[in-house]
Amino acid sequence: MNYMQLAARLAYGVAATTILSSVALAQDANPLRDAAVAEAKVIAEAAGAQPGGYVEVLGQNSGAEGQTLMDVYAAFTEATGIEVRYTGTPDLNAIVQSRIQAGNPPNVADIQLGIAHDYAAEGLLVDLSAAFGDDLTANFGTQLLDTASYDGKVFGVYQGMNPFMVWYNPQTYKGPVAPKDWKELVGWTSAEAAEGRPVWCAAQNAGAGSGFPGSQFLDNVFLKKYGPELYAQWGSGELAWTSPEVKSVWEEFGAVVGQDSHVQGGVIGALSTPISTGYNGLVTDPAGCQLTLWGAWVPGLIGETAKPGENIDFFRVPASNPDFYNYELFQSAISIGFTDTPETKAYLRYIQSTAAQTYLASLNRWPVANKNVPVDTYPSTLLQKISTEFLQGGDVQFAAGPNLLAGAATTTEYNKGVMTYLQSQGELDNVLTTIEGTVQK
Repeated sequence: MNYMQLAARLAYGVAATTILSSVALAQDANPLRDAAVAEAKVIAEAAGAQPGGYVEVLGQNSGAEGQTLMDVYAAFTEATGIEVRYTGTPDLNAIVQSRIQAGNPPNVADIQLGIAHDYAAEGLLVDLSAAFGDDLTANFGTQLLDTASYDGKVFGVYQGMNPFMVWYNPQTYKGPVAPKDWKELVGWTSAEAAEGRPVWCAAQNAGAGSGFPGSQFLDNVFLKKYGPELYAQWGSGELAWTSPEVKSVWEEFGAVVGQDSHVQGGVIGALSTPISTGYNGLVTDPAGCQLTLWGAWVPGLIGETAKPGENIDFFRVPASNPDFYNYELFQSAISIGFTDTPETKAYLRYIQSTAAQTYLASLNRWPVANKNVPVDTYPSTLLQKISTEFLQGGDVQFAAGPNLLAGAATTTEYNKGVMTYLQSQGELDNVLTTIEGTVQK
């Protein structure tokens, strides 16, 4: 879940840099872990990877989430004798860039897709297409592979795969049942507000990343209104941030969660409430809100008080244009290789394998990207439902826009812009002009 989990730590003021040892995190054997070890051994032998070396990996996950990854990496080390040196850091982008400039890049980085595309365009990344044989097409859908490709070559692989949805509490929610029309949900929001009942939890305080839940809300509304082609153009900078289409979606966002009567704590409360606790209102007694539009990680943020199927459930994000209801966006870092070595290739091929991702799914942190992982691998019934409806369902088509494709500078201003706009909606034109100024054409 990377970005969200990092920001939650920043909101708490907890350091997010962690160096984890694969040896220290080794787990007692279990069948799924044994299968991952066996797969890693086969992959390493095929790649010609030699024991005794290491693969340095830089990413964003730390703490419990970082340890979950290292549980999976420890199986690779056991099988191959190659140590995985993983560091989770909030300064990932800056560190990777400085290491590249110094001529000493990490072997692997788990990084935002848009930044990875830039590195691919510069010819800095390992081409995985030939090295992985048929694994990639067997394990990932065409849409995912398209986002991970540049100039016909696959440059990275996904481990996690977090779609977005509307979360609600079945015990307290009184609104439309799994609506497909966004306007229906917006109209009900206004009706509830008139009765003094705020509908939305919309916490935005995430330290240096404050505003990114709002950015992801905006992305969802845009995709479901204008479709994947314009959404991709917006993400790549071809569609200007000052365009009528983009501006209209910001205005819709403001009309929904930019109103004091629509959100728990009012707008100021939403801006100041940490995302790590700001969605608990879904399950409190009495309820503080009835809905939130956010990613698959929401129940994990709420914690043990969230009881799947009892007081927490979800439906898909409705669409203002019915033609685009089946399109969804997702949040995930992509793992890319900078060093063309047998060890790097073996590691990357391992983490995308069905055996490794099945083991990762069993650790119950987030949905995984590999389409061959059995749904019942997840202990959580909610993760099983997400996998069934989004990742293995026949009608979902994933799309990429600013949430994945925007560069670091644009992403930063996008998040800041959400905070500014919610405080003063009259600043919208200035906000959009400022963001547009960061786009590299």
